[in-house]
Formats: sequence, C-alpha cells, structure tokens
Amino acid sequence: MSPKISNDQKEQRRLQILEAAKHVFSLKGYGAATLKDIVIETGMSRGWIYLYFQTKEEIFEALMDHQDEEYDKKLEDALAMNPRIWPIINNQINQLKEELCLPENESLLPAFYEYFLTGWRDEEIRALLLQRYENGINRLSGLLQKGIDKGEFNPAKPVTDIARMISSYQEGIITLTVAVGAEMARTTVQLEEMSQYFYRLLNPSLDG
Repeated sequence: MSPKISNDQKEQRRLQILEAAKHVFSLKGYGAATLKDIVIETGMSRGWIYLYFQTKEEIFEALMDHQDEEYDKKLEDALAMNPRIWPIINNQINQLKEELCLPENESLLPAFYEYFLTGWRDEEIRALLLQRYENGINRLSGLLQKGIDKGEFNPAKPVTDIARMISSYQEGIITLTVAVGAEMARTTVQLEEMSQYFYRLLNPSLDG
C-alpha cells in the first residue's frame, strides 16, 4: 500500500515538476522537449509524474498558469509598497529587458512563443492564446486605470487602446529578439524607447 502524502507534499511535488519543466523548456524549447526529459529532470518516476500530468502539453500549460500566479503575487506586493503606478510598469519593462538579454537557453520565452506561433491553427491552443491575450490586456488596463484614478496619468486615449498598443509593441520586440537575438534586434534600445513613448502617451501629471 502506497504511503499517503499530505496536500502540502502534493503541492510541493507539483511545483517540483513545474520547476524541472521550466528548466527543460528553457534549455530545449517546446518542440524538442519531451515528457521523458522532464521526468529525468525531476528525478521522479514516470508513475509519479502521471499522478499530476498526462502530457507535456498539460505540464507546459500548468507552467504558464503558475508563471501568471507568480506575476500576480509580485504585482500585488508592488502595488502595496508603491503609491505610483509608472515605476511598477517601468520595472516590468526592465525585467523583460533582463530576461530577453539572458544567454541562450536560459529563458522560457522562446518556448512560449514557439508553442503559440506554431500551434495557433489548433483550435484549443488558439482559444488559450486568445484567452491569455485578453487576460493580459485586462490586467494592464486595470493597472493603467489605477494610475488615472490616482491622478498620475491623464491619457487622451482609452486605457484599453493604450494597453493593446503596449502589448503589440512589446510582443513585436519579443518575437524579433527570439528570432534574431537581442544584439541584432537592439532589444535594450527598443524597450527603452518604447518605455519613453508610452510614458508620454499616458500624459503624466506633474504632481501625480
């Protein structure tokens, strides 16, 4: 009879699988990575993995959800500590810059874009992509609206339009960087210019 494990132990093992998967997907990309690679990286048996996930697709989507949860926690902490919104947004842009300039095979972003750009014809993957896109726009719009409510921003355009513009600029820079590398894409310069452009577009108040 198998020993019972607590809910906390179950969650710890689930997180262990996701952390191992993150390493594998960052190293190999999405397409080349296999469930066997993830099993080996965890140090668990395949049977243990199957208690949590059946396929690498399930693991990858769970990993994306986990990344979102971590992002939301960090954003909540940042909002509690900082009365102004722009420093939070700018810090996120700087973090993206750091990740995009990581050495090859150390970022999850290429695997993320590989998954969606090669799988967008699949109805389930496309539905997930659209859902994640709308969730991201709503999250960013909400953040910008907080800045407006605080009197920090006075934009002439609706926040949703600005959020979609930021997303489009950012996604373009990320995709180009993944394709040709940060140096050739001049990623740092592009993100810095993007940051300055959208700061002006938000029309910050002098006393906000």
